Amino acid sequence: MAADRTAILAWISAAAAEIVTDADDAADIAVRIDAADTLGVAAFAAETIDLVRIIGESVRDGRGFAALALPETAGETRDALALLSAIGQALAIGRVAWPSRPAARAARTRLGNAAELAYAIAARLDAGLYAWLRALMQVAIRLVSEIAANSTPMARVTTNTSLPSTALAYQLYGDATRAGQLIDTAGSATPMLMPGSFDALAG
Repeated sequence: MAADRTAILAWISAAAAEIVTDADDAADIAVRIDAADTLGVAAFAAETIDLVRIIGESVRDGRGFAALALPETAGETRDALALLSAIGQALAIGRVAWPSRPAARAARTRLGNAAELAYAIAARLDAGLYAWLRALMQVAIRLVSEIAANSTPMARVTTNTSLPSTALAYQLYGDATRAGQLIDTAGSATPMLMPGSFDALAG
């Protein structure tokens, strides 16, 4: 059974809509997606990889990186999407300003898992693809490892009572304007009253 081109192009289109903010890039991707289904097998593969390259290079935050995750699918379509997802993540991971050391390490783990799946698929398809993919992943993992090593560690914050995020940001960092960062890092749904215990950037 051949891979479902419609599903592949739909995933690329959804990822582009989530990630790509440059108007010219977005328009170019849309035109190329419309034309891609008329291409031969080899040309279609090359075109989808190049589209994912543009999308991966447009990632700027963790949400964009997450948008490149492998969707639920099966068969040859899953194999094709696993390769594209891994390539996109490898190109994206070093472009994200990971907010903390644990966040960078978690992203590295996700990329490592995606890489292992992609290696197994590429090894069955083509030796050249396998070698290229391994080289790409090794560079990406080394880059995010360096980012993790230089990122801010996390610290556990425990208070006797729930406090506003602005007050806690001032107490922790001497800067109340970092309240938004505090909320995002802690994953708090109630910024007016933060939990009594949460994780925050150590500095």
